[in-house]
Amino acid sequence: MNYTARLKRNIKLFYIVDFLIGLDFVIPVWVAFHLRVLDYSQIAILTAFLYGLTMILELPTGALADMLGRKWTTALGWIFQGLGYAFIAFANSFTAFGIGYFIVAIGIALVSGASVAMVYDTFKELKRENEYSKFVAKSSTLFRIGLIVGTFTGGYLYQLHLSLPYLLMGLAYLVAVGFILLQQEPKIDTEKFTLTNYLRQTRDGFKEVFKTQYLKKLTLFYTLAGGITWACAIYFNQPFAKDLGFGEIEQSWLFGGIYLTSTSIIYLLSRNDKFLDRNKIYLGFPIILSLALLPGIIASKLVAPVLLLGILVCTSGRFAFLDRYANLEYESKYRATAVSALNMLVSLFVIIAVGLSGKLQDLYGTPLVFTLLGIVALFAMLPVGINLARHKLPTK
Repeated sequence: MNYTARLKRNIKLFYIVDFLIGLDFVIPVWVAFHLRVLDYSQIAILTAFLYGLTMILELPTGALADMLGRKWTTALGWIFQGLGYAFIAFANSFTAFGIGYFIVAIGIALVSGASVAMVYDTFKELKRENEYSKFVAKSSTLFRIGLIVGTFTGGYLYQLHLSLPYLLMGLAYLVAVGFILLQQEPKIDTEKFTLTNYLRQTRDGFKEVFKTQYLKKLTLFYTLAGGITWACAIYFNQPFAKDLGFGEIEQSWLFGGIYLTSTSIIYLLSRNDKFLDRNKIYLGFPIILSLALLPGIIASKLVAPVLLLGILVCTSGRFAFLDRYANLEYESKYRATAVSALNMLVSLFVIIAVGLSGKLQDLYGTPLVFTLLGIVALFAMLPVGINLARHKLPTK
């Protein structure tokens, strides 16, 4: 098999990996699993710690991925995450959870940026960049199918044994590593690692996200969109459902159904690029998030699925649509580092949002936090989106 054929095979392998890492069996049960020994304030501290460490490691690991290879960096990242979640499966104290989160954070930082750049550079070298957005939509669909499978079964696995959802998720990640190692590393702009190159690559890569006025606005918009949706996806959604009275089995069906619906919506939108233009993206994200989050404080079990659906559509849309515009602007040599810089800013937002929310959740519940995030979307994110929609897209 020649080099080009191996690059083409990457695309099929990407699909398999996306399904496997989507098998998130802990979605409907992680809140109950943690609340056995922790309160919301402690969970918030652990989550802020997780993303704080990830943020610190984002740029160094992105630079290493650019110079040492995306494939090996990504594989190592999923190994760390798989082992970390296996450790968490048996955690029974704040310290034990902290150790598990530490291992997972290293893995997240290694994967972040490197995996996205690996995919985009594969399409670029094959001269099929125009297919990237549709690929992301299809891969996101497979990822969401994995989420649906994991979510529908997670509550039942939890009933069999408390640790089973975490163990099986860790195992799925380790299986994914095997398929990652079969991938062909693209040759685009690979550099030999030296300390001088490492420092220069990190500096220049970070500058990429602020090099033009348009990118400054896009970076701010991406930070707000990614920060709000990711904070909800990795932390707030399940406590919101639990605070409204959803049990573990109910959450399996609730989130399984929402993931199925949001996957269908994103897939249909991705098939019509002319309909979903830049203006609709930049205006649609803050409007949908505002409508989904602002009613949180008065929400009930009856309306919760609709609100969560709006949030999850935006969460998936960030990867399917916003990433497309980001990748178009960055040079391949610095793409992994630039994407890592964006993820670093998103992590910073998540750290602040989650870190400030723990005590509020203990005292007033997660629905209040939803409303506060909705205010941010309406009064901070929407004005930036309006500005971007009026801005003429720069050409290279």
